[in-house]
Amino acid sequence: SSLPQFIMLTSSSRRSFPLLLLLQNQFFPWARMPTATLGFTLSTPLSSQGSHPNVSIHMFCAVAEKIPEEPSVMHVVDGVICREVSVELPHVGIVTVLEATAESQESLVDMALALDENELDGDQKLSAGDPYGAVLWPAAWAVANFLLENGALFSGTASKDLPLEGVSIAELGTGTGLVSIASGLGGATVLATDYEPLALTLTNYAAENFHGKTFQIDTMVFDICDKGTPVPKADVVVAADIMYEPKTGIAMACRAMEALKQGSKVVVGDSPGRPGRPAFLKTLKELGLPSELDFTDAVGRTCSGPRHELICGKGSTSVSSTPQELPVAVMYLEPSMLNERS
Repeated sequence: SSLPQFIMLTSSSRRSFPLLLLLQNQFFPWARMPTATLGFTLSTPLSSQGSHPNVSIHMFCAVAEKIPEEPSVMHVVDGVICREVSVELPHVGIVTVLEATAESQESLVDMALALDENELDGDQKLSAGDPYGAVLWPAAWAVANFLLENGALFSGTASKDLPLEGVSIAELGTGTGLVSIASGLGGATVLATDYEPLALTLTNYAAENFHGKTFQIDTMVFDICDKGTPVPKADVVVAADIMYEPKTGIAMACRAMEALKQGSKVVVGDSPGRPGRPAFLKTLKELGLPSELDFTDAVGRTCSGPRHELICGKGSTSVSSTPQELPVAVMYLEPSMLNERS
């Protein structure tokens, strides 16, 4: 082959790395950037055919190695470098979302820690200090699958192609937006909420750029722990993998009860090992729902791709090198259960 075996792009600043990735995608789509960079600078001219002139750039040194497989396509959204993640779901087919790369996860974790210690300077990509929504989690697939496969529970006009037609859905803690986008593709009118604006930006970007935003999806900043803000009204209120601490488990139970009282059905998904699940169940029962209430196991999928150790701890069952089946707990609640209080 006449293609070079490697290309060196160099920069004097890590802030140029998003530009490096964009140049790599445009000039060398067969190349994949490694996670490591070299600590010196180098100037190398890049030539191309057609309308692009010769380019001379100075970037923090990185090597792009020629590989036979198709690389992940990179996107820079609000300064955060993200990769495409595609999953297949019933009735709607392939759904594509974005999640932060390993380098961006490290940057977001550093920002979260600095924000927690009131030491943050410069650009701030996290308003609430929560980096967890910048990556995909197993319960998102399980909840999206549950909604699409059980459209008759929510819609009187459900069809095979649009199982959620005519249904309004509010998602609490949308993260990468998989549940919200899949629901929209299934015919629902969707309100995606999160208390971290970055998650809403990633959701909107994926809906518009990968799915043409052919469905109605709105976004809103909403904190489930803020008792002063009412839960959004919708036919169905859903949440996936947001009970990563007891506080959010308690808050989710209160929001579920609030939603039921306003006539909404509720679907909650939770991956194995989340610390907030016991507090969620305990609070639901304290609020008067049936004492025998519990989650049921549904078939979920692990996520692949890099995870920062402070986002996903070592030994977590949520991540594997390739997607594998994983039992994910799902709970379905409806307003009639309020009449069955123990």
